[in-house]
Amino acid sequence: MPWPVLRGVVIQKFGTQPHPVVKTAKIKSNGIVIATAKFEKVRAVFEGTVLAILQFKGSNPTILIQHGNYISAYKNLSKVYVNKGELVSSNQPIGEVFTNNNTGQSTIQFSVFEKTTPLDPLLWILRM
Repeated sequence: MPWPVLRGVVIQKFGTQPHPVVKTAKIKSNGIVIATAKFEKVRAVFEGTVLAILQFKGSNPTILIQHGNYISAYKNLSKVYVNKGELVSSNQPIGEVFTNNNTGQSTIQFSVFEKTTPLDPLLWILRM
């Protein structure tokens, strides 16, 4: 699979890891976090159907795309270019990454699920 952004660096990996600030705590990540450029386009990693566009109070939009028994999730968007039920192709722009005004950091959280089981996206996407 291609990367969900054209350029980026993985800053948080999949699985249980030490918390970046609270050294005695651990976090469990169902995906990866990729730091990328401001205004970077987010792309579908494989053809599929937009399953949902989630927007919770106090958070940025998340797009879920269904690919047969698999679902890819793209979290922390500033803009959404697709609609629920829309067919998308591999590498099609589906949104734009959110940039935090306080930190200046642009990140996308990317996850892959087989039905409801989270999988490590780094085993699926091509190496940069």
